[in-house]
Amino acid sequence: MDSISHILIGSVTGEIVAGNKLGKKAVVWGALIASLPDLDVIVQPFLQPAQSLLFHRGPTHSILFCALMIPLAAKLLAKIHGKTKKNFRSWIKLVSWCLFSHIFIDCFNSYGTAIFYPFSSLRVSFDCVGIVDLFLILPLAMALICFIFVKRMTKLRKIIASAAMFLSVTYLGFTVFNKISLNKKIRLQLEYQNINYDRILTSPLPLTNFVWLVIVEDEDGFFSANYSIKNGQIHYEKYFPKNHHLAEKFGKNAEFMRLVHFSKGFYCISKGENDEIIFYDLRFASFDFDGTADLDKAVFVHRLKMNGKGQMIMEHHYPERNVNIEKLKRYYLQIMND
Repeated sequence: MDSISHILIGSVTGEIVAGNKLGKKAVVWGALIASLPDLDVIVQPFLQPAQSLLFHRGPTHSILFCALMIPLAAKLLAKIHGKTKKNFRSWIKLVSWCLFSHIFIDCFNSYGTAIFYPFSSLRVSFDCVGIVDLFLILPLAMALICFIFVKRMTKLRKIIASAAMFLSVTYLGFTVFNKISLNKKIRLQLEYQNINYDRILTSPLPLTNFVWLVIVEDEDGFFSANYSIKNGQIHYEKYFPKNHHLAEKFGKNAEFMRLVHFSKGFYCISKGENDEIIFYDLRFASFDFDGTADLDKAVFVHRLKMNGKGQMIMEHHYPERNVNIEKLKRYYLQIMND
């Protein structure tokens, strides 16, 4: 999820689990601790490109990291706030809930979270919540605003926080149900149209859970479509050939295999200039708010080529994406009218 979501979840979680013992410190430290796993971005620039992709939401988002960090962080916080040493158990609860809430919520979107690192390379992704979802964070934001006007150490604060968290968790349940229903509908439609396929991928577009990106894989490529809950229609208007044979020269190159692992196999390749190839990860809708799997505006695009020493050189390509009022209006109308 985005940083704002983690801050809000951490703040509200802190109030629920320790607000009555720690006061406003629970809200502040809840926000900071819930953001702690994302400090892995500090290390990313020093890693190779594909290694960097896998490092984010890697070691610092694992159950092992949380288990090791909880006693250390709790002891440090109890030492910083000497007057609350007797509430060490409250610090333990605060750190535990905030850290685990971070890796839990990250599992709901498409990037993938290595919660079992280093025992497994599996990256858990339920693909049912966008990287930013307004419906998820709105109740939490409203609760945080209410905290400004409600005196601390009162039961009303915990009631407000619990209500906000209940609404957000209920919404998460809705997204899971929404995805299951969508996947069932897609499979029935593909069977009715007598279309052979290997896998399907569904992922909500940014900000909402009511318009989804649909990717259907067959032997040679991927169909791409948008699905709106409101009109219930799926039209596969785009097809992207895999062209995986173009990458045969990279063989078992470690960086290339990391890139494939990160994409979960939902990638296609095209020829570039000067004997280079272009690697497109299809799992993410464009952040240009046009709601399509447009390759020219894909979030993760990498240019690959071999140098004179037979080593692979990889460059992350940043396409031009412009977010403006007109595009946001069009995106809003797509959600409301489709």
